[in-house]
Amino acid sequence: MSKLLIVESPTKARTIGRMLGNDYTVIASMGHIRDLPEHDFGIDIAHGFTPQYVDTVRSRPVLKSLREAAKNAEVIYLATDPDREGEAIAWHLKNALSAGKKHAPFRRIAFHEITRQAVNQAIASGGDIDQHLVDAQQARRVLDRIVGYQVSPLLWRKLGKGSSAGRVQSAALRLIVEREREIAAFTPEEYWAFTARFDSGAGTGFQSRLFKIDGADFKIGSRDAADALECAVRSGSTPHVRAVTSQQRRRNPYPPYTTSTLQQAANQLLRYSASSTMRYAQQLYEGIDLGDGNSAGLITYMRTDSVTIAKEAQVAAAEFIRGAYGPEYLPPKFNVYKNKAAAQEAHEAIRPTDVRRTPEMLADRLSPEQLKIYTLIWKRFVASQMSAARQELLTADVEITGGDDRLYTFRTTATVTVFPGFLVLAGEGKTEGKAEGKDAVAPELLRALKPDAPVTLEELIKEQKFTEPPPRFTEASLIKLLEENGVGRPSTYATILRTIQDRDYVKKEQNRLLPTDLGFTVNDFLTATLPQLFDIGFTAQMEQKLDDVETGSVAWVEMMTEFYNSFEPWLEAVKERGAPPPEKAGELLTALQKVRFDAKQKVGRRIFDDARFAASVQSKFDERHKISERQYQALLNLAAKYADQLGDPAGMSPELRRDFQNALAAAQRKSEAEQERPPEPEIDGGYPAVFAAFDAVHFAEPKPGRATFDEGKFFLSLKKQALSGKMLSEKQLAVLKRMAVRYREQLTDAEGVFQALGIADAPESSSASTGGDVPPVGELLAQLGQVKHWEPPAKKGRFTFDDRRFYQSLAKQYAEGRDLSVKQLTALKKLAAKYTQKQGDLES
Repeated sequence: MSKLLIVESPTKARTIGRMLGNDYTVIASMGHIRDLPEHDFGIDIAHGFTPQYVDTVRSRPVLKSLREAAKNAEVIYLATDPDREGEAIAWHLKNALSAGKKHAPFRRIAFHEITRQAVNQAIASGGDIDQHLVDAQQARRVLDRIVGYQVSPLLWRKLGKGSSAGRVQSAALRLIVEREREIAAFTPEEYWAFTARFDSGAGTGFQSRLFKIDGADFKIGSRDAADALECAVRSGSTPHVRAVTSQQRRRNPYPPYTTSTLQQAANQLLRYSASSTMRYAQQLYEGIDLGDGNSAGLITYMRTDSVTIAKEAQVAAAEFIRGAYGPEYLPPKFNVYKNKAAAQEAHEAIRPTDVRRTPEMLADRLSPEQLKIYTLIWKRFVASQMSAARQELLTADVEITGGDDRLYTFRTTATVTVFPGFLVLAGEGKTEGKAEGKDAVAPELLRALKPDAPVTLEELIKEQKFTEPPPRFTEASLIKLLEENGVGRPSTYATILRTIQDRDYVKKEQNRLLPTDLGFTVNDFLTATLPQLFDIGFTAQMEQKLDDVETGSVAWVEMMTEFYNSFEPWLEAVKERGAPPPEKAGELLTALQKVRFDAKQKVGRRIFDDARFAASVQSKFDERHKISERQYQALLNLAAKYADQLGDPAGMSPELRRDFQNALAAAQRKSEAEQERPPEPEIDGGYPAVFAAFDAVHFAEPKPGRATFDEGKFFLSLKKQALSGKMLSEKQLAVLKRMAVRYREQLTDAEGVFQALGIADAPESSSASTGGDVPPVGELLAQLGQVKHWEPPAKKGRFTFDDRRFYQSLAKQYAEGRDLSVKQLTALKKLAAKYTQKQGDLES
């Protein structure tokens, strides 16, 4: 019998399998084997928030293999990741494999690095599953499911299906939207900066910035004030050196990376997204082929908020630093960094598993992206174990008594690195001077200045400036703010950022995060509708309570009960906004009781049963003595539909009569609109025949990208709608006509389709209006959809011209069935001609 060891990923399984040999069978679970159902709520709130777990679709064949392997195992090691998710996966695996009467004993093992030593130590010290960690994961999953499932429908009423509300993602979106509004509301303020160039003799000059006026900070806010200051300085006394001071300071190394600081550094230095950073880091953690059949994880576990370093890693780093840089680069004792209050002390920071594997040694084993991430981690870790840098800060002040009898102080600074310490690893170890003006100042020049010595004012430069708004967030700065506010955890930052971008709430431009119109709408609705739930402080509070569940100080059901006792009234209050008074609802329901409803009808896949709906609302009203605004409006629509059976509305109360008459008027407008809608095509077979004529059409392939118009996909949606019995709108018919014109040569019955849809032989007006023998709009857009290399955006005056974004906006407008204006058509024609002429930009 062999020993069965289960991990999450195939790469991890392959790496560990090579280490352990033939005595072990190592299998990957492929992540979670059980989860909440994808299309159902899956939580029994009334019975302690019990999750209704189901096998995931992709886990079924894996579970079959695991059960077969478990039958012949003498022991089963659950070696999933050392965090909440990993513990929950181990718990589900144990439950799934314990179903039989006989099973091998289970051992939960955890390691923070995939090395032979770490894996063997974990096997030797296997234990039980940490139920507190499992409970924390369950609590987060249940909490997020409740918020998503019960709040998202509120969004659908406003925006339609497809939008969603997430507990943490909505808090992140709120920060981005509020920052954008802060930028929009920002009013720049004018100020002036002054730089003087002094000569200390023998042609040695240096620059110095105006630092103080009469010993105090200052602000020059207008040109007149700037001119007056310049005049006062130029007409003042002879400048003289007030003082030259030297200050010794230590510059300590930074702690090794945590998840958030690694994501921030990779975004700032490499422009990697948080998701990309975590993907490359996971590859380094799970194992890299080092040649000769050997594989090993190159870094420790990459989801951590701890800066703790294992003692053996510190010893190894010290030996490496002593040999590579010299003993003077070692601190008197190991550097120890303080964790934040909520950090998991048992975890380590992200570090190389073997400090002797330098980035240069691994260059031919790693992809360029992996190598860049490994280099960041390796350098940061080694630097964190080195001695501090010693620097000298030189400061020289020059004073002038101005013509206005005010004292003007100009300051120059230079920094000298006396001993580089850890800076030698970062390439900052050279002795250098740094001035706060435009030009660097040599330290020797400042040391040569003597107090009270005169200098010559050679030049005084004044520069108009304006205060700037706070910058838009990058992924790095948003992660930093989320962490500072206690929102999210190491395992969730990448998911948060990916979700808000995938849902088109936020877009990224030049590495900056901007809310879209949809993002503004979603945020404004959620913060206005449920301000308490999406408050940043409340979100952070819930994260802390999940941490409390993890430590065992709070039971997860108790935590969920406390949350739901607040959440449910908030949600009910939203649902009851606009709800009718019970008296008015009861009066309407009583009136409908005399109606003889039509038999139920099937339209497409939906069945409409008026009698059943009215009875359902009546039952709920009898139970709760209230109905929602939507239910009330639906009942009013029924009343309007069966108005002839309700008799004279004069018998209704004034309030109900007004609502009933409004519903009647709306029904009349809808009826008139239906009569004006174009009839179904007059062709044998109707819509089915029209769409069948497109069967041989090969639609242009869309270019990858969220905003690209996909003709084929849009056509299928029109076909599905029409064949389900729903009428196409005028805009949808207009798009269908344009498709017929464009693909007329591929239609099996072009003449019949043109006749049925009322298309003249000439192309539609929006295509014809482009002039001459220009292809239809759809064809021009399809051509531009094949562009591989767009010109970068160009700024002209106050405007930025971006060909790619302009094309995407026109494609979206066309897809929605909205005609292009004459200006848009002209611009589209020029754009297509421009890129047609570029070699290699368009695919034929």
